[in-house]
Amino acid sequence: MSVRRWLRDMRLSLALLGPFGGARSIPDVPACTVRDPWPGNAANGELIVQGSATHGGVTRILSYLHWSEPNWPVPFVSWFQGFEWLRDLRELGSESARAKARSMVATWTGQPMSDTALRDPAITGARIASWLSHYDFFAASADDTFRHNLMVHIALEARTIMALMPTGRHDWTSLRALKGLLAAAIALPGQTGFLARYMRLIDPELDCQILADGCHASRSPEAQFLVLRELAEMRLMLQTARIPMPTALAAALDRMAPVLRAFRHGDGHLALFNGAAPHEPALIDQVIARALPRGHVLARGMPDGRFIRAASGNTVLFADGGPPAPPGFDALAHGGLLSMELSSGRSRIVVNCGASGLPAWRGVLRDAPAHSVLSIPVCPPVQWDENDHIKTRPTVTSRHEVLGADHLIELSSDCYRQTGVTTYHRRLYLSQEGTDLRGEDRLDCAGPLPEFLLRFHLHPDVKVELEDTDILLHTQEEMWCFRSDGYSSIEESVWFGGPRPVSTLQIVVRPAELAAETEKAAQSSLESEIYGDTLPSAETENSISQPEQDERSTETDADHADTPETLRAEVSQHSETVSETRTDTPEHDTSALHSEEPAPEPPVFASAIRWAFTRLDG
Repeated sequence: MSVRRWLRDMRLSLALLGPFGGARSIPDVPACTVRDPWPGNAANGELIVQGSATHGGVTRILSYLHWSEPNWPVPFVSWFQGFEWLRDLRELGSESARAKARSMVATWTGQPMSDTALRDPAITGARIASWLSHYDFFAASADDTFRHNLMVHIALEARTIMALMPTGRHDWTSLRALKGLLAAAIALPGQTGFLARYMRLIDPELDCQILADGCHASRSPEAQFLVLRELAEMRLMLQTARIPMPTALAAALDRMAPVLRAFRHGDGHLALFNGAAPHEPALIDQVIARALPRGHVLARGMPDGRFIRAASGNTVLFADGGPPAPPGFDALAHGGLLSMELSSGRSRIVVNCGASGLPAWRGVLRDAPAHSVLSIPVCPPVQWDENDHIKTRPTVTSRHEVLGADHLIELSSDCYRQTGVTTYHRRLYLSQEGTDLRGEDRLDCAGPLPEFLLRFHLHPDVKVELEDTDILLHTQEEMWCFRSDGYSSIEESVWFGGPRPVSTLQIVVRPAELAAETEKAAQSSLESEIYGDTLPSAETENSISQPEQDERSTETDADHADTPETLRAEVSQHSETVSETRTDTPEHDTSALHSEEPAPEPPVFASAIRWAFTRLDG
């Protein structure tokens, strides 16, 4: 056992000894409670009453005294042991829901402290906050013994948070722990150490996590939402208890709320970058309103978070212009460097596939092919180690210029240097009306060009129609056209707009073959050399009148000597003569006339793909 682990266990054991004065110093009721401000799910509350629970799209059977199972994923254990499902029972609101909540809380508080899961302060903090914010629902009408045992457990578990914080984790979960400590401090003002510890930890934690522009250090819209939700709850608790708000907390709320609003599409949903999960727009509105009640402020830019938002007309374009999150903040990171999303009005058009807590999907959705960006099959742009942390961190540069009302975005990265690609460039142009989005994806190579694909994942509501070389995209109100100079095809895809995958489509573009283009150009040059300007255009042919045609029909054969038909006939006659001559050649000399055909050269593909999305009814 390491010294750090030994010290951690010793602090935890001392915390469980309880406060000075023992359990008698703990009141039977909280001095102040704050109602949970977020909506619950009544349908899930009904399932919990019946002995099961749904989280992350999976329904699991609950057993008495079983708070964890080996096959339960970490997100479910955190949600279940954090008692966040109490809001679902409260939303149901029946007497059976109240009795179920009271019974499950009594089961937890009735187990020996040595058997209680207390090593994760984030889960402990969520549990304390859930108990106190739903106290009026399940505990206010309970007997004195139940209420006293509950308050004693709150005091003991809050002491474990003091003993274990700060941890090495600096993400939104550490704020869950501090939220629980603050809730305990408000409910038990006699335990002055709780509030003092919270005030000592909150400022450095926020300084560590929140960048100067208001983005979270993880560069994830999901973390932005979760952190802001925790901070909004803290704000409500402090206001209810009339405790002055820490300066860092007030500043974080002011900076983070406009950024969360900037991460939204026209339909109110978040852009799906770096582990972002779908949330109801009404809930996002509520979080922003709780965090920043005054006005609808939208962040103008995210220079530290390195996300680019370009809006023209009712069109919104998002681009990821930053490197992977730094160590300690990469739990939600994805490999979609330089990826993009596009929406028009309330219709999302180009999206990323999203994220999932399901083990079978987690790794697939993190890789580049699950994003609207160029990818090289043999080389992922970001690699993870055995602990699921980022092992390689490519450099990324970005530049966003507004030319009048037009947007020009230039992105580049060395994420594919292992394949000999020195730089991957992506250029995006959005017109001032928002009706024209053009792009170029290019690879600069020091050696042979590797195989690559360009993908644009489409929102499930987009209907696709093929028309010659164009791809028509129908939204609920508009029609867009996609074109490229490569080989475009429509393939199946998935989109996590909820806990389970939804079938959708994607546009896959492969680079054009240069050999074919070169051959076509050479053929055109050859025809021009042979025929010169004697081939009239279709417009000229159609403009010839009938008398002129009759006059031409009386011309002599000499006048037709240089026409294409005559030249083709001469070439054909010459070929027959050569064939006859070769046939008369002795057999042993025939081999000298037929040289061995060279092996076909491998095709050469373009290193860039140019493409455009154009609104046809704009």
